[in-house]
Amino acid sequence: MTAGPRALALSLGDGATALAGGLLWLESSASIVVADLHLGYEEAIGGALPLWSLDESLQRIATAIDAHRARELVLLGDVLHHSRLSDAAGDRVVAAMRHLRSICSLIVVAGNHEGPTRGSALLGDSVEEIERAGMLLHHGDHPRIGGFRHIIGHLHPSVVLGGERSVPAFLSARELIVVPAATPYSRGLNILTRDCRDAIGAYGARPSSTQVIAATAEHCYPFGSIGELARAARALRFPERNG
Repeated sequence: MTAGPRALALSLGDGATALAGGLLWLESSASIVVADLHLGYEEAIGGALPLWSLDESLQRIATAIDAHRARELVLLGDVLHHSRLSDAAGDRVVAAMRHLRSICSLIVVAGNHEGPTRGSALLGDSVEEIERAGMLLHHGDHPRIGGFRHIIGHLHPSVVLGGERSVPAFLSARELIVVPAATPYSRGLNILTRDCRDAIGAYGARPSSTQVIAATAEHCYPFGSIGELARAARALRFPERNG
């Protein structure tokens, strides 16, 4: 599998741009879109790790807002890994949301991990979906076809490089943009699996026309379509299994 020339950012059409670090830029509304932060994951698995990902994520988002002079930040669901956190962890999340609101207009889109409460005690008010430049932004746990180009998270797409190595990836088709997960803890959904094909197919997107852009912290790498990657994987006898 060979990627195209690396870049700091790559256009996905309709004024949407994939940024290094797995963030999405929407030009018309000057919005930064971030999916699947899963804040508090460390505590949810038993407090084995400190909440270091919160500070790292906050800094990365703030840097992008400043660099692009963004007017709006959209958190595209699963901002929290679980809505029930200890008082100490919850206070840190509340402080993080307060800081983001102080530097930018903040919209929280509800995800499935926030549960029925939508995490409102920690995140404040949320919405189910928003429209920007004729595109519909929602978490993606309830797929639908038609009417809009959809921008979703939820799937955690990734390019599996072999062994335990993988890289988060954008998926881009006429019908759909999938934003990679911002959490550092998810290996992600292998884009070559049937699960991934079925998930994008629910929006009418086809593997042959869905482009893959891997996103490291420093660069974006275009890999061609899912269909092209699948053919290359078969030729190289890479296993197509869930990541």
